[in-house]
Amino acid sequence: MKNEIVTVADLCVDLLFVGDVKPIYGQVEQFVHDYTVELGGSTAIFSSQFTKLGGQIKLIGKVGEDVFGNYLVERLRGLHIPPTYIIKSTSEKTAVGLGLAYHGDRAMLTYLGALSEMTGEELLSTGLFDKPQHVHITSYYLLAHLHDFWKAQVPLLKNKGATISLDTNWSPFGDWHAVHAILPFIDVFIPNEQEALHISGQSTVLEAGKWLSNFCTLTVIKCGGEGAVAFSKDKTATSFDVPAYLKQNLKIADTTGAGDNFDAGFLKAWLGGNKLEDCVRDGMICGTISLKEVGGITSQPTDLNPVRKEIINY
Repeated sequence: MKNEIVTVADLCVDLLFVGDVKPIYGQVEQFVHDYTVELGGSTAIFSSQFTKLGGQIKLIGKVGEDVFGNYLVERLRGLHIPPTYIIKSTSEKTAVGLGLAYHGDRAMLTYLGALSEMTGEELLSTGLFDKPQHVHITSYYLLAHLHDFWKAQVPLLKNKGATISLDTNWSPFGDWHAVHAILPFIDVFIPNEQEALHISGQSTVLEAGKWLSNFCTLTVIKCGGEGAVAFSKDKTATSFDVPAYLKQNLKIADTTGAGDNFDAGFLKAWLGGNKLEDCVRDGMICGTISLKEVGGITSQPTDLNPVRKEIINY
């Protein structure tokens, strides 16, 4: 059973504001209900949830020599994610993401800072790509300067016997085609609905999933409250509804990191050799429960068994 994941982090500090207002320029002051300062980035949220479920994460990231950088290192330690492979930049500040949650949606501003400095040479120098069990690629588009690194490495990783999963996240640059080169080497691709449509160039989830299954061994498209659809290599599509128990107990404080938490629950089960339906169920549990608190980490579950039983008995 594989239980260890190597991943490259879009490590940043998340400043999350929650309120019923949108920014208005012209020095207009408005009030929000709440805010949090938290470990941010899709990779960190994923890694935190995967660790809480009993998995092991070897995370590579880069931060600045500043207060935020020190905070992130200590926060990783507190979440039992060893900061062994965190690189300190001497020239760039730590990345920061500013988010405003508004009626179940969110607007985001990102300062890349040290993230844009991370190089393939630095990643390889950690030794983690020598013979990993599993590699999870996140924020592919955000870390655009690493595209050539991944193009070169994913075939080598496959030859070494590693399995590879991918969640590209959104493309801020609109370069959706950039991921096409690595898709044939992906064992599990877990995009959301809009990402799948943009990457495939198709107009429906069904068409997108079939297009992606020409390349990826397994594609699982996350459709929010509508559930998920999985596509195998033979283009067989299997739809999964959100369990009634989760819908009944749904509470949305913030959608940050819901997809990343889904990924963690799904991959923990998948790496354990579980059935597809159980992998999707665990992904939905993690994604749904994470919505209850502001930020992607605060409400992450540590034991899925009670919720699994409730779903069966509901």
